[in-house]
Amino acid sequence: MPTQTKEGFGGCAIARYSPEKEKFSESPKIVNVIVSFEEALKLNLALDECLRQVNKYDRRTTGGKKKGISLLIHLEKDRIRVLEAKI
Repeated sequence: MPTQTKEGFGGCAIARYSPEKEKFSESPKIVNVIVSFEEALKLNLALDECLRQVNKYDRRTTGGKKKGISLLIHLEKDRIRVLEAKI
């Protein structure tokens, strides 16, 4: 079981941005997204299912290595979607 540190439980690097990072406005630089426990469970399930799908690809091939996950954060709808993505 992961142990919480000062920084949290962990994180990950972003492969790319859509739209391009240079096209972002000057502010905000950070968006803090807070979800309820029940919604966090749904997000966890969505991530797990997407990871299972991505894991089925052959990582020895170029196509398999270019698979990843996209988190779409709809600020107007207050929703997060998890999708398979090409890096």
